[in-house]
Amino acid sequence: SYIGRSQVILFFLSKGYFRSKNCLREIRSSLEKGKPIILVQEADPAKGGGTLEELRSECPLDLQTAIFDAEWPLVVWMRIEEFQLVSLKMIAEALLLQTPTYSPAKALSLTVPGEVQGQNIGFAKPIVLWASPANQGARRMANELADSFAGIVVSDAAEVPDHATHMLLYLCESTFADDALAEQVKAVREARLPIVMAHEN
Repeated sequence: SYIGRSQVILFFLSKGYFRSKNCLREIRSSLEKGKPIILVQEADPAKGGGTLEELRSECPLDLQTAIFDAEWPLVVWMRIEEFQLVSLKMIAEALLLQTPTYSPAKALSLTVPGEVQGQNIGFAKPIVLWASPANQGARRMANELADSFAGIVVSDAAEVPDHATHMLLYLCESTFADDALAEQVKAVREARLPIVMAHEN
């Protein structure tokens, strides 16, 4: 069968995938033959995307551990072009690492011509990015941005500095646990200072 002739099996997971008899037949055959597996998760709800929890709930109980707990490579399939290149690169890396030539390696440094990650990106004008101490996690992310892109200066002053050009708002479950942050965001909006928002998945 084609499963037996394949070196690696890729499963593209979306809602309804595990309700397909043919898909389940392929999954069981792949596991029985000990084939390496790569999981690709559809991210767009409009295209049938779902969370891993939702997809797992649709998977037969006897397969859940073998599929979701076996630490197979997992790639989230993004449909925005720049992010889709990253998804494709991750899939290519996972595939290559299962081949005899690259199997000894733990990771591969792949690039796609024209991708954003392969370009030297900076700012034409200096950026002063304010990370409020009341916003837990903001300073850490601001520092990561400053380390990655030339032209960013980070400020963690208690209140928005006069020379700030942007505010970084780091969003997570505890973002607005400190009431002071809400007041700072309100003040920044009134001052029409651009806010850069980063969401923790």
